[in-house]
Amino acid sequence: MQAQRLTLNGNTVVSGKQIDFAETCFAVFYLLFFAGAFGFGVDLAKSPVIPESILTLIRYAAYAVVLLLLSLRPTETLKTALSNKWALGLIFITSISFLWSYDPSVTIDSIWKEFLPMFLLSLYIASRFTLEQQFKIILWVLVIVFLESVALAIAMPGVGRHTAGPFIGSWKGVFAQKNQFGAHSTMTLIALYMLANYAREKQRWALILLGGCFAALLVSSSVTALTLSFVGLILTIFYRRFAWLGKRSVLLGVLFVLVSVSFFYTLFSNWVDILDFFDRDPTLSTRTLIWHLVINSKIPGSPYLGYGRGIFWDSPALTTGFESFAYHVPPHAHNGFLDLILDVGLIGFSFFCVTWFITYVRAARLAYDKKEAAYLWPLLFLSMLILFNTFESYLARLTTLYWIILIILAFSLTPKVLASKD
Repeated sequence: MQAQRLTLNGNTVVSGKQIDFAETCFAVFYLLFFAGAFGFGVDLAKSPVIPESILTLIRYAAYAVVLLLLSLRPTETLKTALSNKWALGLIFITSISFLWSYDPSVTIDSIWKEFLPMFLLSLYIASRFTLEQQFKIILWVLVIVFLESVALAIAMPGVGRHTAGPFIGSWKGVFAQKNQFGAHSTMTLIALYMLANYAREKQRWALILLGGCFAALLVSSSVTALTLSFVGLILTIFYRRFAWLGKRSVLLGVLFVLVSVSFFYTLFSNWVDILDFFDRDPTLSTRTLIWHLVINSKIPGSPYLGYGRGIFWDSPALTTGFESFAYHVPPHAHNGFLDLILDVGLIGFSFFCVTWFITYVRAARLAYDKKEAAYLWPLLFLSMLILFNTFESYLARLTTLYWIILIILAFSLTPKVLASKD
């Protein structure tokens, strides 16, 4: 969707292409901010590489710009926001969670500084750009953050690598932990694979970066991310090759589900034996113990509306009991769905489930109808989002690129928004 040109006294001051370019650059820049491209080093004892005052200036300046851009297109903004009632309901519940929060001031701060800016950026991108434009923007962000992470790991190992603990030497790039870098490398790898093979104009240069992503997964030592990268590539090929072909696709779909269920049944039935064989911890680094305590003790304490956004893991009164097996209070549940329930309860989680399912069905229909990378990407992302959040927390915790992309797709794939951009 191209912007209207800016005229003054009948003369063109700024062309539509120039406005498009400027807005694309802004979208990439703001997404980079939420992806952590500017905040690297904040997990270290010393000050972050970029001063906090600069990060605060970027945060509020971009906040103001995105509000201005949304207000300049009130019709498109309102139409997009109202096109998905379930997604809007999820945003609303999270935004008012300070009303029942155990510490309203902390929740309000989290909503104001993190959650609402992510929503506004998602709404802006969904209302302003087509799916093809969105794919290019997200790809640029993924690649830039990946290359920046590699550069940090090589040039500034004190920042870009783990320097202490069990993961010493593992690459983490701009992120706080190696698994986050591994997950980002996996998504970059999948996006580059689609660009190289399924784009309207195939970009073979992407294969070089794709190889770099594989190498980065190895040096990150994230077994989960490496495994999911292969799963993602398999899903990409499967979704792309077997478009909806009537009974044949129904049969293939059923077989795929049966094989998947059989695989996971075998995996979980022999969980301990398999992990012992590979010399891995059967508790997945105490993850299963954390999940057990969260499900059986913490969620029942406030099951329907949760504890309020961003409050649970920062509250000593709520996190009692974890020290007995984790030796410290974990920063999150190592499961995005459990963290979401802790934030907004089962009611908010229900809104998320419906939002994800409706968006997934729409993405599947679009991928089968148009077999290009930009239309295949939403289906792959939504599939990988579920897998990523099984063992880590990449949903609404803090600021995360994954949550922004989810909300972008939830609004972009509605029939009204798609029709307005044809």
